[in-house]
Amino acid sequence: MSVAEVYIREDLRIGKSQMDLAFGAFFIAYALGQVPSGWLSQRYGPRLMMTLYMIGWSVFGVFIALAQDFVTLFIARFMLGLSQAGAYPTAALIVKRWVPDRNRGLASSIVAFGGRFGGAGANWLTGILIVAFVPITTPATLTARQVLDAGLFARQLEQIEEPADTPTDSIRAIVRQQFSPEKPVSADPEVIVTVLNRLIETPDVFGTVAADPRIKLPVDGEQIARLSASERTVEQSQRLNRLLLEKAFPGSVMQLHTEGWRPTLLLYGVLGVIVGGIFWLFTRDWPREHPWANAAEITLIESGQSKLGEDNAPEAIPLGPLLRSGNQWLFSLNNFTSNFGWVFLITLMPRFLEEQFQVPVDQRGLMTTIPLFLASFGMVVGGWFTDRLTVSFGRRWGRAIPMGVCKIPCFVALLLVPWMPSAWAAVICFTVMSVAQDFGIPAVWAFAQDTAGKQVGAVLGWANMWGNLGAGIAVYSVGTVADSYGWDTAMALAAGSYMICTVSGTLANASLPLFPAEVTLTGETAPAATDP
Repeated sequence: MSVAEVYIREDLRIGKSQMDLAFGAFFIAYALGQVPSGWLSQRYGPRLMMTLYMIGWSVFGVFIALAQDFVTLFIARFMLGLSQAGAYPTAALIVKRWVPDRNRGLASSIVAFGGRFGGAGANWLTGILIVAFVPITTPATLTARQVLDAGLFARQLEQIEEPADTPTDSIRAIVRQQFSPEKPVSADPEVIVTVLNRLIETPDVFGTVAADPRIKLPVDGEQIARLSASERTVEQSQRLNRLLLEKAFPGSVMQLHTEGWRPTLLLYGVLGVIVGGIFWLFTRDWPREHPWANAAEITLIESGQSKLGEDNAPEAIPLGPLLRSGNQWLFSLNNFTSNFGWVFLITLMPRFLEEQFQVPVDQRGLMTTIPLFLASFGMVVGGWFTDRLTVSFGRRWGRAIPMGVCKIPCFVALLLVPWMPSAWAAVICFTVMSVAQDFGIPAVWAFAQDTAGKQVGAVLGWANMWGNLGAGIAVYSVGTVADSYGWDTAMALAAGSYMICTVSGTLANASLPLFPAEVTLTGETAPAATDP
């Protein structure tokens, strides 16, 4: 969604604030669905519920691809978030049932690795597919509907700096010559389309501008620009001219690749339904129910686990204990502030790269993939790290150090972004932030598994609820701050959230059980720890 954002906005004729609300709708619904979906998985089994969740979010992903306006986009995003809310609480329950206690951190990190790796790959693939779904045979000429803002177009033509020493000003100067110098530029879409199409159909009309390294074109435009004018076909020449005009008139002329976002998201939705069916075929709720699990494997798993209450499903969501637990409130605050800072990467980073550095869509996809891709490996290392710390120093510091202290690099990296001279330098900062963020995720899962008893799904759902409320609030607030005060201020806001995350994560104590008594590996009841 974030890589496709600008095309969705142009196609649906919605503004940035509406787009931020649509982004936020996912996280608010995701937050509200956390506790109920986790409880449902505990009640009816993770196999059934995860399959339903997968198919649900894939179907609503298809609905996003079919959206016709802001309202339908908002509803589809909300329902997608509600469907996807059960993913990680259910996965945490699967890990607790299928993995001995001593390996929870690493096992949780492997599951979360899949989520991050898939998200990273999707960003990169989305940029490629959006371009690929607009083949060279797609007409490059404009229609009146594709003039997004005729008034803005006229103002952009009046703002040419003399001499025209930038590629953008050079293109605008050529366009300005098509209008009468004695009269204001027409704001009539039909007139604008007539002029621009005449230029699009004129071979090599912009001369050497396409070869100027200061103008950044998508991969298809770059390939055409490397050809000489005589080597280009009619379709290639027209596409190159159209892409150059889009760079010169951002926001006033619809981009050609806007046609690629719907089939891309539609493809993801259809594939997701197929994956849901595969999940149902190959998974079971308990090791002893799986035809591929032998007696030795089942014994190895179950002998290393705390007593789970076996098949006894919880009778109710434990809201009372959660509301009374100061320790769980610290855990929730840690999730809230962590997601508040991190959500920038998966929602607003492509917009930042486009506005600050004019990065084309395929490169935006790659640049937003790198932080998430490398962070997915940091997550696996973080799982190993929290397990080793727990063995050496106990649950208290084995979870608190990755959740709290290790967030300091996130704060520092975001504060450095405004000083970065290029898009790739900024990507390095975002990568440091992303790796440090995900390094602590396995400890978050393990914290819920350590403190929740048999209510793992509900407790992780509770913490995830607050985390995604933070994400939903952050998308709109950081986007609004960026529009009103600039990206530097927005980076400072996100960095501040990580300072709170560091403190709350360090104070949270995984050795304090949520319920009055903790069950040991042998099944004996240990004295209750005091929860401040």
